[in-house]
Amino acid sequence: MEKKIIIIFVVGLFAISLLNIILVGTAIPIKRNENYNLLESNNQYELHKNIIISELEPGDIAFKHPDIFPDYFPTIIDHCLIYIEYNKSTEKYVFIEAGIHNSCVQYRYETKENITGEMWGPFARVRNANSTQKFNAINFTKRQLGKEFQGEFFGIIANKNYNPDNVDNDILANEWYCSELIWAAYYNCNNPFPEDEPEQGYTYGDGIDIDRNEWKENIFGHTVVWPKEIYNNIRYIKKIFLK
Repeated sequence: MEKKIIIIFVVGLFAISLLNIILVGTAIPIKRNENYNLLESNNQYELHKNIIISELEPGDIAFKHPDIFPDYFPTIIDHCLIYIEYNKSTEKYVFIEAGIHNSCVQYRYETKENITGEMWGPFARVRNANSTQKFNAINFTKRQLGKEFQGEFFGIIANKNYNPDNVDNDILANEWYCSELIWAAYYNCNNPFPEDEPEQGYTYGDGIDIDRNEWKENIFGHTVVWPKEIYNNIRYIKKIFLK
């Protein structure tokens, strides 16, 4: 029965993702390297940057092929993670993600070969975010480690949320899906999140809104943040390609 439920979930997720591709273009070209001619840009921003892998910065955002989809769908990029650091002793690149695997917010350790392969990339950098804001964003995600993965990420019955303490108003506030976690990290980036919670509690909000849709409601009357809406928010996001 459990296996059947998982299969139904995966098939349903795939069907909805394909529908989203058809309706709103959620697929992100994985290895394209061109100056996107987006109407809202008006050539105001440098749209992308080529870097070597050692130039990845903590707080950068990685986009990748979802683990639940077979490898023969490499252009479906509907998963995102935040880059934490490079661990020299293990030679692994460390990320934090809200993923279906283990169904929680967790660390993810990847080799150079993996993240430069066709299932990873492009990456992105939040424009004008300073080192303190990136540090705060990373610490926010660290405070969410171990929390449950939110399966209701289609915006059918729930809204996106940046305050995990707001469970009185949102029973799913303390759960995360991948892009919601990354969005919330930067939405809270002007607040510190030390390991020991302050006596008065953490402060949330008043950061950088990297969701291109901001607070617009979907057809179900709810707010949701998709990876593509972060990736295509050229006002705050610069695309990065590893060379």
